[in-house]
Amino acid sequence: MKYVFFITACLLGWAPLALAAPPAEPLTKVGSCPSGYHTSGEFCRPGSGAKYAVPKVGSCPSGYYTSGGYCLANSQDAGHATPKTGSCPSGYHTSGAYCLKGSGGTRSSSSSAMGSPTPRAVQKVGSCPSGYYTSGGYCSPGSSAKYAVIKVGSCPSGYHTSGGYCLAGSSAKMAVPKSGSCPSGMYTSGSYCLSSR
Repeated sequence: MKYVFFITACLLGWAPLALAAPPAEPLTKVGSCPSGYHTSGEFCRPGSGAKYAVPKVGSCPSGYYTSGGYCLANSQDAGHATPKTGSCPSGYHTSGAYCLKGSGGTRSSSSSAMGSPTPRAVQKVGSCPSGYYTSGGYCSPGSSAKYAVIKVGSCPSGYHTSGGYCLAGSSAKMAVPKSGSCPSGMYTSGSYCLSSR
């Protein structure tokens, strides 16, 4: 019976979302870029097939290894990691100096780092943006959450203000706070670099 439901769900397009690691995204350059990334201005830009990376703080979280001044996901099913400040948000657990999303990675469908960004926990600055809830020192995305970045100056094109955050609109591109010049494949929009894809 459960197989009939699964096959019916697949035929109707109700298949469960695949579990996958967060997509690789540009990082502010600190020393040499991690494996799979290249220098572009003040950033490390991911190449095709690059894995998700975070700046290294102490030892790397479970499922990650050291690559330059960064921690690089061991595989495409590593969980989302973020440097820990206070207690970890709901759905995350402590792994060294990081909060790590539960095993099996994060839900991802057609989202990509350079296109429609997927919501994830963000550090709490004042009250949480619309669609997010307080979880320790973080704002965790609820079911209706849009991708959020901490507001620095005015929000980039395709985003709107929600408290101390910029929330992505339906056609928004990936945004990262600008540090120096934007990496290749991105352009300046206020105090941010936006993906040109």
